[in-house]
Amino acid sequence: MDPLVPQLFLESLIVMPFEKSLENRITQALPHLSRSHKKLARFVLDNSLFVAFASIIELSEKTGVSAATVVRFCQAIDYAGYPNLQATVRAGLPTYIQKTQQLEQQNGVANRDETISRVFDLDRQNLTRTLQSLNVEHFDAAMREIAKASDILVVAGGLSAGPALYLAHSLQVMGFNARVVLNGGTQLALELTRLRPTSILIGISVWRYITDTVQAIDYAQRIGAKRIAITDSLVSPLAQRVDYAFQAVTEGVSHSLSLTAIITLVNAFVAALSFMCPKETTRALRKIDKAYRQAKLVMTE
Repeated sequence: MDPLVPQLFLESLIVMPFEKSLENRITQALPHLSRSHKKLARFVLDNSLFVAFASIIELSEKTGVSAATVVRFCQAIDYAGYPNLQATVRAGLPTYIQKTQQLEQQNGVANRDETISRVFDLDRQNLTRTLQSLNVEHFDAAMREIAKASDILVVAGGLSAGPALYLAHSLQVMGFNARVVLNGGTQLALELTRLRPTSILIGISVWRYITDTVQAIDYAQRIGAKRIAITDSLVSPLAQRVDYAFQAVTEGVSHSLSLTAIITLVNAFVAALSFMCPKETTRALRKIDKAYRQAKLVMTE
């Protein structure tokens, strides 16, 4: 079995106490971590099965840092050394290994009823954990920034394109000056030139963080525009470059991630903004409804 088994096969992290403890340690120490330590932090959180059994030399070679740097990283997040961090990771592995072995034994064939039930159960847990991690004051502050922004650029790619399109469309319907870019290259470059210090860039990216999205956030930072991220880890490249980062739990049953919590976060954005700007939202909705009817874009019978 490949030691870098994707974390997509994890059982619910609610039954894995090591993850919360380890991630909390890293999150608390994050502002003071060096660049190499942040790189290690992301690798450890994303590749727990490898870390659980790899030697310190193997970990240093895999991440491109020295063994001494690994030790200093462990100490920076309040472990005496690598064996202590590794013991914490291993403590949470039984469920992980059991799930992976179960998938291998099934050889891709799962009981339909069990699969459906598991998908819904896991998504409920994803939503619960996402809500538990949400800082309400942080959320309210981000919504106020969106409400007063001159324009909003939503950037995403790959798996995150769907939620980004939904968010941008919802903002447009509510009367916000919003646009979306789902591919990099020329289109993204042109849209970035329209950003101003009064703009807001919202980046959405999970698991394999799209380079274009990260670079767009960097550009927005350079010109002084506010930045918001929806991602799956507070130590992701996006979260480290924004004013407001929102973490969504994306654990999936099979090979794929679940976007349920991300969509729910987007719904929360839209609902909060509609209550924050009721007159503007109502006026925009009426205009759109009138335009749809005049253009006969909706069925009336």
